[in-house]
Amino acid sequence: MSVPGAGRLCLALVAFGVAVSGVVVATDGVVPAVAPPVVALAPVASTGCAAAGPYAAPERGSVGLPPSVRLCTAGPLTITTPGTVVDGMDLRGGIVVDAADVVVRRSRITGDGSRAYGIVTTAAGSVRIEDTTLTGRFTEAAVGGDRWTAERIEVVGVGGDGAHAGRGSRLRASVLSRFAPGSDVDGLTLTASDVVVEDTTVRMGGEHRSAVRVSPAGGDGPIVVRSNVLGGGQYSVLQDEGTGDDVHVVDNRFAHDAVRAPLRLPAAAEAAGNTYVDGAPVR
Repeated sequence: MSVPGAGRLCLALVAFGVAVSGVVVATDGVVPAVAPPVVALAPVASTGCAAAGPYAAPERGSVGLPPSVRLCTAGPLTITTPGTVVDGMDLRGGIVVDAADVVVRRSRITGDGSRAYGIVTTAAGSVRIEDTTLTGRFTEAAVGGDRWTAERIEVVGVGGDGAHAGRGSRLRASVLSRFAPGSDVDGLTLTASDVVVEDTTVRMGGEHRSAVRVSPAGGDGPIVVRSNVLGGGQYSVLQDEGTGDDVHVVDNRFAHDAVRAPLRLPAAAEAAGNTYVDGAPVR
C-alpha cells in the first residue's frame, strides 16, 4: 500500500477503521519516537506490509512464516470487512475475525497473555490462515472458533492450547510443538463436529494431557483425524466419554512416548490403519 507524501508506509492497519494499539509507522529513514495517532479511514479489503513483496507460494514442505519474508509490526486487530487479506505482519496480541472470507498469510502472531486467542472467529467470521507462525502466551489457544482453515501453520512455544477446532474447521500440513509445561494442555481440541485434521504433526511433552483431544459439543458431520504424526501427552489421542460416535482416527503414525497409551477412544469410534513411527501396529 502506498500513501503519497508518506514515503514507504509499512503499516496500513488503520484502514480497517478500528483502533490498533502499539503501531509504529516507518517512513523513509525516519522512525518517530512516539507512535502517531490512529486515523480512521474508509474500510478496504486488504492490508499488509509493502516490504513483504507480492505473495508467492512457499517451497514444498514449508511450514510457518517463510524465513525470507520481511514483516511490519502491528498491534491487536479486529477485522470487520469481508474479504480482507492480512499479509506480512509481525503482530503482538491477536486477531479477531468478525467478517467472512478473511485471509491471514505470511505473518507472525505473538501472544503476550492479554488475548484469549492468536486468531479467533466470531459468529460472523471465517478465515483462511496460511504460512503463519503463532507463538507466545494465549489464555485459551493460538487458534480458535468455527469456520477456520489453516494450512502450513506453525504453532510453537505456546503457553495454552495449540488450537480449538470448532464446526467447519480444517487443519492441514502444519506443525504444533514445544508447548509450555502444563498438565491441562492439549495440542489440538476438536470442540465440534465437521472437523478434519490431516497431514499434520502434533508433539507434546509427557506432562501434557493430549496431542489431540476429541470433545465435541454437538452438531452434524464427522470428525476425521487422518494421516498425522502424533506423540506425547498422557494419551496422544483422547476422546472424552459420551461425545459422539462419528469419529474416525485413521492412518496416523504415533511416537512411542505417550505416558499411558497412544489412543483412548470409545468403542463406537473408528480406529484403523494406525501405526507407530517404526511401523509397528497400534492396538
